[in-house]
Amino acid sequence: MKLRFVTRIQQDDALSRPRTDPGELQKYSEWHHFNFNDDANGLYGVLNLALSGNIQDPAQGRAGVSLVVCDRKKGWRGTMNLYSIEEARFSPGSVDLQIGANSVRFRKDRYLVSAALKDGSVVLKASWTPEASAIRVDNIGGMINTFILPRLAVEGSVRIAGCEYRIEGATGYHDHNWGYWNWGTDLGWDWGYLIQSPPRTRNGSPPVSIVFGQVTDATRAAAKSDLVLLVWVGERCAQVFLDEAVDIATAGELTGVAIPRVPGVMALLAPPRVSGIPRQLRIRAEDGEDRVEIRMDVENALQFLVPHPVGGGTTTIAELVGPYQAQGVLGGRAFAFTYAGFAELAG
Repeated sequence: MKLRFVTRIQQDDALSRPRTDPGELQKYSEWHHFNFNDDANGLYGVLNLALSGNIQDPAQGRAGVSLVVCDRKKGWRGTMNLYSIEEARFSPGSVDLQIGANSVRFRKDRYLVSAALKDGSVVLKASWTPEASAIRVDNIGGMINTFILPRLAVEGSVRIAGCEYRIEGATGYHDHNWGYWNWGTDLGWDWGYLIQSPPRTRNGSPPVSIVFGQVTDATRAAAKSDLVLLVWVGERCAQVFLDEAVDIATAGELTGVAIPRVPGVMALLAPPRVSGIPRQLRIRAEDGEDRVEIRMDVENALQFLVPHPVGGGTTTIAELVGPYQAQGVLGGRAFAFTYAGFAELAG
């Protein structure tokens, strides 16, 4: 695993150049992922544009768009739409991906994103403008690479079941992942992020942004990478906690909440009872005098059931929503904040 700081987003967040070996291409996957947290409207959203399989063969490659929004008062809306690879337009070496009428582009130092479900039930048009430096981590577990932007300003609009919401002053997150693996055996993960708002704290110090995670096998039982917790202070990545310096644990099980599964056709084939959604996440990192303690109380969840490109079966990706509480000491300075954010468990 190799971690490095990014100075040129256009280059380091660009779509990869897939291998030419058809056998390797069967294992190819790549996606651009965005979150937004709109506290003013009580909306929390996830957008993912993905390519997978042998994208040189229309019979063996595919594209997908996942778009879901959680309304804290009304619950979840959205789903995953699959497309043929012939409906995708992508340019290796650039941040330019289009699937059907959905697109991600990087122009004039911001991401321009447009997405709509095929039935028109959710439509999103917004920009994500970076407010912190990016990090790239290559060869995680020998199979996956990731580009991470922990903090972005989100502006635009979202329409949910005909009701239009203006997104202003929202916070956001972006990552881009690519590599070669067998879904269902090789890959799972734990991941989450939290951002201190507003952009500057009351005492004038820059805000803290945190990303944590680990790559595992598909059962989430065997680690494929070190545990990692990355901390930004303002625009700068100030601390990286690795391996034994980090502990991520879950507690309890979420009950009394309806947990939708999407897409619906895959949900019909899944076991009738949703299980494995924790009530709480607890993360602790410590290295010398620096320490971070985080707790997430899960309030709501949704499960994506992602069909494997080859061989059948599905991978379950659980989206968790709830308040984080974070506190710690970095470089001798104490911090503490709360944030209504996301975590994700895949496998």
